Amino acid sequence: MENAKSMLYRRTLWAGIILGAVGLLILLFSNTFMQTIGTYTLNGSNGFFFALTQIHVLAAQGCLPFSAALISAALVMRYLALVSLPSEQQTTKPTP
Repeated sequence: MENAKSMLYRRTLWAGIILGAVGLLILLFSNTFMQTIGTYTLNGSNGFFFALTQIHVLAAQGCLPFSAALISAALVMRYLALVSLPSEQQTTKPTP
């Protein structure tokens, strides 16, 4: 049972880290990409480029806060897993 708990917070932590890296890459490189293909206008003349621009704006603003929420949740899950251990497993020094 403890192994399943440890896997859950590890997966949540890694998902948060990966999502944060993806959000950061979107913020860093998408402006250059969008200007290169000429779609950094919000007019509705072309449906595909309008949708691409909207996805760019939403992804850049949504990935980083959701990443922070996942990382925070993983840290809380780890803390709660450590608190729920019996007191003799929490101490590292043997009692004489």
